[in-house]
Amino acid sequence: MKQKILLPVIIMLFAACTSQNYYQLVENDTKSMIEEGGFITFENKDVKISYDLWRNGGDGSFIVFNKTDKDVFIDLKRSHLIINGFAYTYYQNRNFTTAKTSILSSSTDDEIIEQRSIKLPGVSEKRVPAKSDDIVSFNEERIICIPPHTSKLVFGFDLQSEVFRDCALYRFPTTKQIVSSEFDYSSSPFIYKNRITYSFEENMSAMQILENEFWAKKITNFSENDFVSYESLKFCNDSSSFKTKEYPNKKPSSYYFKYKLEPGRLDH
Repeated sequence: MKQKILLPVIIMLFAACTSQNYYQLVENDTKSMIEEGGFITFENKDVKISYDLWRNGGDGSFIVFNKTDKDVFIDLKRSHLIINGFAYTYYQNRNFTTAKTSILSSSTDDEIIEQRSIKLPGVSEKRVPAKSDDIVSFNEERIICIPPHTSKLVFGFDLQSEVFRDCALYRFPTTKQIVSSEFDYSSSPFIYKNRITYSFEENMSAMQILENEFWAKKITNFSENDFVSYESLKFCNDSSSFKTKEYPNKKPSSYYFKYKLEPGRLDH
């Protein structure tokens, strides 16, 4: 009888010690972009493109800065994210709905967390209650205008939709089983190209094409315990008992894909 009681207990203890969440870290390389100010950037004489890929699934959105003294017009229907030769067109004729927001001073832990996420020192974005007259709805524009010496965000796509599997990688590794698969451009499983069509005329006469490219150079799987750390929130030399989730591997040129432990799993 004691053995029958102990067996479920042992199984429960083993399950409690086994991580249920895993992370695939994808580190990328490029020939033409540099890392600066928390972004990877690419530029020509007219515009500067900035990315921060760090997000679950990879963040394909980017910021365009107009370096010139004239308006720059981008045609999103002629602009694409190309993943392994398949083009995703930025213009999707989408409708966006959002609540009005305002920028105010930080005072609570939650507000400080918001402030950290939007990367504005000393201020945070406070949400205004979403009453019917506070909701802003707008349609996506095919042609966007960027005034001189200003920036605009272009909403992109996820970079990865499923776990990359390789015979050299354990899908659900222990600390001792963490290994990496490394690639060059010709062998990379993910090659990303951003193709932007722009002009200095709204009718898109004299169109110009800007392309930049990056690829997965290293892929590593981790358990949550090996990938995530928790640190006390600090602000203005004060330390809070509230702990935030931190990612020691975080870089603007990298992203992760979160997945869960599978019953009856295959190791690779």
